[in-house]
Amino acid sequence: MVTKVIPASRADGWNHNTHYHPLLLAAVPRPCSRALDVGCGLGSLARRLATVAGHVDAIDREPRVIDRARAFSGGLANLRFIAADFMTWETSERYDLVSFVATLHHLPFAEAVTRAARWLRPSGVLAVVGLDRAPSWLAACARSAIAYPVSHYYRLTRPVSPIGAPILDPAMTLAEIRRQAAATLPGAIVRRHLLWRYSLVWTKPPSA
Repeated sequence: MVTKVIPASRADGWNHNTHYHPLLLAAVPRPCSRALDVGCGLGSLARRLATVAGHVDAIDREPRVIDRARAFSGGLANLRFIAADFMTWETSERYDLVSFVATLHHLPFAEAVTRAARWLRPSGVLAVVGLDRAPSWLAACARSAIAYPVSHYYRLTRPVSPIGAPILDPAMTLAEIRRQAAATLPGAIVRRHLLWRYSLVWTKPPSA
């Protein structure tokens, strides 16, 4: 397998995931002493989180991806990259924010969000940008009819960054995601977004 070299200047460029980073940054509680980014890829969101959080842990199960993320992140003393599988990794830390960007569809949804919720401090926030499967061919076509021109416009007007991590098609529809979120994260807010993404934001109860 040939690894595509990405110039450092493009590591934080535009793609369908980074497009929604502002949404995640807006969900960060203030103050935020510690954040965890799950499935961090090349570390673009983790580097942004490091500007608003006291410390950021960024985890990805692909060691080569983590090596490249570290190379792009030199000089950020409050950012730590960890090569590990989130579903088996253990930590004694507790976080004010746990984020997932295009990661949850690689994991068992209910188990992953339950695990993330366990590591949140009371009033901590779980913030997700994820992918969902269209419920039908017709729905997929209708969605793409608008999303493709918008995506093309951004690609023409911004420096573009490859995802830089393994890609997997989602298996769950948004309706299935909503049902599982309601069962595991009562009160979670799930919204559909244009560029083949949805968001989920959940705040852990203060008394938890």
